[in-house]
Amino acid sequence: MNFVLALTGPAGSGKSTIAEKLAKQIDRCVNIDADHIKHMIVSGFFKDDKKAGGWSFSEWGLVGDSIGILVANFHKEGYSIVINGYIDEPAWTNIEKHLNITHKILLLPKLDTVTKRDAGRSEDVRMGEKAVVQHHEYFSMDSFFDDFIKIDTSNHSEKDTVNSVLKLVEGAK
Repeated sequence: MNFVLALTGPAGSGKSTIAEKLAKQIDRCVNIDADHIKHMIVSGFFKDDKKAGGWSFSEWGLVGDSIGILVANFHKEGYSIVINGYIDEPAWTNIEKHLNITHKILLLPKLDTVTKRDAGRSEDVRMGEKAVVQHHEYFSMDSFFDDFIKIDTSNHSEKDTVNSVLKLVEGAK
């Protein structure tokens, strides 16, 4: 049975790394990185002085529809799908207009862990402490994520996290 896994979390939680490693361990599995779709819509980004980092994004619904179409096509062909990335609620809602997400996992390490991980990133992808705190608060407090299974990856190796996610996916089949 193939699955559709949503893997999300704040910056520095390990989404991209874990999704890629996970997809490589599962036969006929596709890893859809939401950032690849989001960054195609260059005009969707706008300057927002009220937001940490100074930028916002306006095309969440379109991102969700686009990912949903990809998910439905791959699923129809017998693939399991991992959707990884930071996207807002309208995108998740629009994905599920195309196909149900069978597993929802939120990687949520402690704030000090994601702050350290972000500080260790190269300058071109570093978000900065204010934005990292804002992201972490969003994922920690927003009721939209209440039905996501939360995994604290603070003290996990990549292998530990991949195994935890695999166990959850395989156990729910």
